[in-house]
Amino acid sequence: MGLAIAYQLALEGCRPVLLEADDRLGGMAASFDFAGVAIERYYHFHCLSDTAFFQLLEELNLQHLLRWKQTAMGFFLDGRLYPWGSASSVLKLRRLPLLSRVRYLLHAARCLSLSDWRHLDGIRATEWLNTWLGRQGYEVLWAKLFAYKFYQYTDSLSAAWIWSRIRRIGRSRRWLKETLGYLEGGSERWIGAIESRIRELGGEIRLSSPVHAIEHSDQGARITSPQGSEHFDAVISTVPLPLVAPMLRRGGHDPALIEAYEAQQSVACACVVLQTKQPITANFWTNVNDSRFAIPGIIEMSNLQPISPHITYVPFYMPADHPDYSRTNEAFIADSIACLKAINPELNDRDILASQCSRYRYAQPVCGTHFLDSLPPLNPIANVWIADTTVYYPEDRGISESVGFGRDLARQVAAGLQ
Repeated sequence: MGLAIAYQLALEGCRPVLLEADDRLGGMAASFDFAGVAIERYYHFHCLSDTAFFQLLEELNLQHLLRWKQTAMGFFLDGRLYPWGSASSVLKLRRLPLLSRVRYLLHAARCLSLSDWRHLDGIRATEWLNTWLGRQGYEVLWAKLFAYKFYQYTDSLSAAWIWSRIRRIGRSRRWLKETLGYLEGGSERWIGAIESRIRELGGEIRLSSPVHAIEHSDQGARITSPQGSEHFDAVISTVPLPLVAPMLRRGGHDPALIEAYEAQQSVACACVVLQTKQPITANFWTNVNDSRFAIPGIIEMSNLQPISPHITYVPFYMPADHPDYSRTNEAFIADSIACLKAINPELNDRDILASQCSRYRYAQPVCGTHFLDSLPPLNPIANVWIADTTVYYPEDRGISESVGFGRDLARQVAAGLQ
């Protein structure tokens, strides 16, 4: 979102200065060298409805690098791998009564046909799913996915949020087949291109420059960073909302406003990436419902992109104050390998070529019921705008959603400055 804002501001004739706390651009889409393979620290894919991202690719002359593939989904349940994601696979899942399977399909169809989601904002996701699927259907298909991602927040999530996730994937189909996209070269390709374009248009980018304070000043705002204190005509923040609170506190702002940012809940992610000699399954995404592993699913990126050796992501989500989050990276990696071996018993230690564990403290916002009412204002201080991935609720975190919202916001801010 920050890159999209800086890019659009530059297009509007402004001279943006982008301050990035990390040593590289991209946020959760940033890449690293994984045993000779450039790969993102966290998994991403594109859907057929990602129009804002497609528009950006065209402007950067990268649209020819977008590739689409029909992907498969699986469900590892009670020690057995089932096909999943299609009507026929649901109907064949004899682990559930036929009525539960039919109810699941009816719910999926309802998610696709529903366009006005606002009544779902006040309904708990667990209540909504139980109503549609029945207790047994919910317990088998959803309970552990929620429990191993949101823990104590499970029963507070909004039905609108889970509806948007189901609908996005459900709409990314061609001829009834799940179809997902990737960019040749990964996110690193478009991030590098947009960085170059920002600089060409007169923008400035500073890495390893965390913001310490945001202060209001006459006809603008003042930012304190490692480079010192600087005045700007406008400030737009795109860091996770909880991280804004200390910046405002150091800037001497209203305690009630600061509390509104501190109140925003998130869960953290320890994301393991593994290189293996062979695929684990034939699926891109495999849901996991197994009491041995606190893992909601695995993502085999090499079953979407032609990446070799085979790349699999194993995310562990949990609140950052949960005792397990303090475990070592090696412990998460060991659990990941054990899970992959359970899914594919033919996998052995010699097949594991490399491993990496990345952590992100504010990986997944907790979108509770009446979530819109809980968000702080977008423009809480004169000449200061504060946004993160929660602002386009009920849509979940996504590259296209962040790009689209960021560019629209930049246009509004630029128009006000002019």
